[in-house]
Amino acid sequence: MNKNVSRRGFVSGAAATGLALGGAAMTTAAFADEAVAEGPVANGEGAGWLGTAPEIAPEEIVNTLETDVLIVGAGCSGLVAGMAAAERGMDFILCETLPTFGGAHSDIGACGSRFQEENGLEVDKGRWLNEWARYASFKNDQTVGRVWLDNSGEFVEWLADTYAKHSGVESTVTVDVENGGDGRAGGTMYYIPPECHHVSNDGFKNPDNPERGLGHTAIQAQIIEEDGYEIKYEYELVELIREQDGPVTGVIFSTPEGYVQINAKSTVLATGGYANNPEMMKALNPNAVKATTSMNANPANVGQGIKAAMWVGAAKDLDPAEMLFDRGLVPPGVDAGYQENGQFYRAGQHNLGSQPFLKVDRRGLRIANESGNYDSICHAAANHPGGVWCILFDSNAADDVNRFQTQGCSARTWKSVLKPGTDPAEAYAKEIEEGTILKADTLDELADKLGFAGEAKDAFLATCDRYNELYDMGVDEDFGKEAYRLSELRNPPFFGAWYGASILTTLDGLCINKHLQVLDAQEEPIEGLYAIGTCSGRYYSGNYPVFLVGNCLGRNMTFGYQVIKEIAGEA
Repeated sequence: MNKNVSRRGFVSGAAATGLALGGAAMTTAAFADEAVAEGPVANGEGAGWLGTAPEIAPEEIVNTLETDVLIVGAGCSGLVAGMAAAERGMDFILCETLPTFGGAHSDIGACGSRFQEENGLEVDKGRWLNEWARYASFKNDQTVGRVWLDNSGEFVEWLADTYAKHSGVESTVTVDVENGGDGRAGGTMYYIPPECHHVSNDGFKNPDNPERGLGHTAIQAQIIEEDGYEIKYEYELVELIREQDGPVTGVIFSTPEGYVQINAKSTVLATGGYANNPEMMKALNPNAVKATTSMNANPANVGQGIKAAMWVGAAKDLDPAEMLFDRGLVPPGVDAGYQENGQFYRAGQHNLGSQPFLKVDRRGLRIANESGNYDSICHAAANHPGGVWCILFDSNAADDVNRFQTQGCSARTWKSVLKPGTDPAEAYAKEIEEGTILKADTLDELADKLGFAGEAKDAFLATCDRYNELYDMGVDEDFGKEAYRLSELRNPPFFGAWYGASILTTLDGLCINKHLQVLDAQEEPIEGLYAIGTCSGRYYSGNYPVFLVGNCLGRNMTFGYQVIKEIAGEA
């Protein structure tokens, strides 16, 4: 087994692998040409973002390793795969591009767990499957969706039990049940099942802050190491090894020591999406670029796993999908899209943006029904000046958001930041001081601070008057928003802030089947190659189904668990 193998202790294998590598370099280049000419390449054949596989000379390989299972990527899906493989005592190697593991998330979507049953909660699987497919206009694969549907309950139980086994402390698991108004959101009836699980980390203490536990990825990395395995950091995927139409037999990595080849019977790509690759974003997801002001994706998400698989003949989803949250807070005057430095304006999220207050464009006009998916206002505003919008509220904001009771992580605004009776000026003092949230005693003054002038200012004030009128009527005649999510703008002081989208990840990836095998252009599995997490596709299309709360992380982790079961012959 490849346990506790030091990168610096490798035995040089360049001479032993020279012949095989030479053939691999030629065939990967050939596959790249074929993929451009015939395979499904989104937004046009021969797209420049794909490029071709690099040609690594045999003498450039400084070390070679052998393993049964190679997992590429130490994020939330790759680490779970590593945990599952370690538990089984499998011969595996886990590699990560960055100097450390990926960031932690907490909302784990799962269906059919004992934690739901213990609380009398039930998910209608048939309804869930069709709701999930409806979000994607049925462009996803329902057999792939059922992998999550049928295995996520088992996974989240295993995760909690594994944490307890390693820490000696039983995990507490809570399941969200709030649905923000009996499933009502966005002027229609959504199915909002109680699927979001929160697995406690009480048994794992943060050495830098003993009062707090560790995040999921830190726990998972620790468990892998406790089981006697090493995560190889700063191993950047260069290309996959495949001869002709045979199996994928390994990966070439760029490391601080030079190029390292790892030969494997099964290779699992868990490399993430491409949100941090501007070339791919502009080519594959231009509408998301138009809407985005804030980057919130893992810096390793540059699409390398997707490109490397396509170089050896893999197919990719044709239609884009991404996770956009309406939380990219910016000062007045900032446009969405890439700035002069080639980056989005900021990093991070500002949770207030998801609240369904009145939202207007730079012309002072209301844009859309503000009560919908996190990405709804982002997509709508992308067709308005600058791709940004302004959110408006008054001193009654705390009472308003507690009446709105939004779902998922946006609920943190009314649960913690703006509890009943909270003064928004105190809650957002930092943002007011830095000039990202503007405060004024009158709407006229607020319009000036927000940058409205001339006809736009007149329209802004008229829009505010109209919104107050709709609030009084209790009916949104203009966009059909639920009456309980209307609010008034009459109680000074008044507040406004400009937002764009915050992008968390892209969701269109490599085509896979229900066994998580990567498919070629003829829908045939490529032997020895699997994809999980956000580098995998066939699961989302167009958007993220935000009212299926925690589904992305739940999918990623469940597939990390499931892929090892597939490889071990247990599925």
